[in-house]
Amino acid sequence: MPEALGDPVLLVYAALTLVPGLALAAAAGLRGWLLAALAPLLTYGLVGAAAPVLPMLGIRWSPTSFGVLTALAAAVALLLRVVARRRRPAGERAELPAWTPLHHVGVAIGVLVASVVGIAVAWGATRGFTAVPQIWDAMFHANATRFIAETGRSDPSALATVSSRPEAGFYYPNAYHALAATVVLLTGADVPTVLDASTALAPGLLALGMAGMVRRLGGRPALAAAAAMLSAAFTAFPYDLLPWGTLLPFIVAVALLPAFLAAAATALDGTGAPVAVPVLLGIGGIGLLALHPSGAVTAVLLAAALVLDRWVRRRPRMTDLRAAGVTVLSAAVLGAPLLAASVAAAAGPAYDWPANARPAQVLGELLFLSHAQEFPQWWLVALMLAGLVGVRRLRPVLWFLGVAAVFAALFVLTASYEGTIVAVLTRPWWNDRWRFAAIWTLGAIVLAAGGVVTLRDGLMAVLQRFTPREERARLAVSAVALTLVLAAVTFLTSGFYHVRNASRMAEGFTDGPSLSRDEEQAVKVLAGLAPPGSLVMNDPYDGSSMMWAVAGVHPVFATPVIKLLELPVMDPDRRLLFTSFNQLDTNPDVRRAVEKLDVQYVFVGTGLIPPADGPPDGMLNLDRVRSLERVYTSAEATIYRVGPAPAPGRS
Repeated sequence: MPEALGDPVLLVYAALTLVPGLALAAAAGLRGWLLAALAPLLTYGLVGAAAPVLPMLGIRWSPTSFGVLTALAAAVALLLRVVARRRRPAGERAELPAWTPLHHVGVAIGVLVASVVGIAVAWGATRGFTAVPQIWDAMFHANATRFIAETGRSDPSALATVSSRPEAGFYYPNAYHALAATVVLLTGADVPTVLDASTALAPGLLALGMAGMVRRLGGRPALAAAAAMLSAAFTAFPYDLLPWGTLLPFIVAVALLPAFLAAAATALDGTGAPVAVPVLLGIGGIGLLALHPSGAVTAVLLAAALVLDRWVRRRPRMTDLRAAGVTVLSAAVLGAPLLAASVAAAAGPAYDWPANARPAQVLGELLFLSHAQEFPQWWLVALMLAGLVGVRRLRPVLWFLGVAAVFAALFVLTASYEGTIVAVLTRPWWNDRWRFAAIWTLGAIVLAAGGVVTLRDGLMAVLQRFTPREERARLAVSAVALTLVLAAVTFLTSGFYHVRNASRMAEGFTDGPSLSRDEEQAVKVLAGLAPPGSLVMNDPYDGSSMMWAVAGVHPVFATPVIKLLELPVMDPDRRLLFTSFNQLDTNPDVRRAVEKLDVQYVFVGTGLIPPADGPPDGMLNLDRVRSLERVYTSAEATIYRVGPAPAPGRS
């Protein structure tokens, strides 16, 4: 474990995620937990705002260009702060309940524990950040990261190269990939290692956001500490999302949602820096949009619920509208290219996962935290029940639990019901039950944290019978009671279910079925054969797409192909090879496509990425193609050299 905490790639990734946002937020006048919570969100906001603009200015994406951009943004924020004569810091204000230094230390310990648990789980699941991610989306994310690192092209439309489509009209949010590419450039590490390290940070980011959100919503320190600490315990987020699709940008977006709400609450309540916070909130919204559009949609829904809660508790104020206006204007001005591309892409085709479960079954899985697991997370369920018993302690965050319940309902609908209404409601999240389970988990964490507070209060009531009633003694008893409850939770959950969660996460980082160790060695051999600038014909479903990220070899298909959505818009030459490459001997169009794309080698693996059921038609029976010469064979991989067309009439 000490080796994991000292891993240089992890340390660089963590610093790069935090420092740019910290610089911007500090320059704008933020302090305290709001400063810490907003740092990673603002970092991704800076990436999201800059990535589409730098190519327009002829500037490559690099650590230097991102560093200069961050320095300029911080300088502008500081200048505006000075000009506006806003000398008061934006952190802890009188409007918030006072926290003692002991409270802050306790919350910091909660964040630290969650961060360490998350790192330990990821380190074990990825075999020390050495495993190649095996599931569908990982191929795209790895190759997109390599593409930006190689070319410096940070325009989201440029990722069409990875998707085998024309750039015109293409859009894929790339803040995750641009930041990961920066880590690759700074460390020289291979792409799978960088992606593995990124998974280790998610629980810590969520814990930091939970602490900031509870603080800004007026919650108790014990609730903030417990919510932070439990952020690494629930299997549904982030661990379930790694064997399911390897949804790396979505994971980061969900982890940053509480931080977004911390800023939204500050903007509405007028605490902190009244002008700076709405502007920073707009930048944070850009970050969520540039990570994953569904993250931005979720943030808007949560922010709307927060506004409604504020209006129920007090009358609407003109400052609410002003804060919202400044936020929207900031996002529109700074993220105009990104917003325009997102709106255009939203009109594209949708994917509909089949609903193949019974409502009672999936509701039970949801409530008992056992989706795709044999056993529930019983002790977390017990904490959630205790949270319901003491729900009055959760008044500042009840609206948050209400929105989480809506996403729980969407989870049940997606898993159990078909129909137009369900498809429309769930489209922003790709009609994917796993994503709804992840968002619901944020509410489950807060509810379980409420259970910790309920148990702490009960134990404290008992202990106070035997201690003096003075304030210092009461604070000490409170700390002891919370420590005892959290220690019991740690023991009963065997270290926040870290073994269970590591086992679940490891399902996405096995030795195959996509790119096994044997196949990984084969693509490294291929790197010494394929000339620079050429492409290698490959099966998009056998994991060989990862050859780009692993060995720098450019495949014809750099990502798996969803036939229904992607084949119709694919580059015509690639589409022809997808369906007919094995007609290389007899079809002149296939031969022309091979020559146009400069395909000189062919790679064939033995595995299949679930849920693929077989190779494309064009990759069948290649051993019968006379113009292919086998030049390398291992237990799980074969490499062919493309030769000239055979003479007519020869067999």
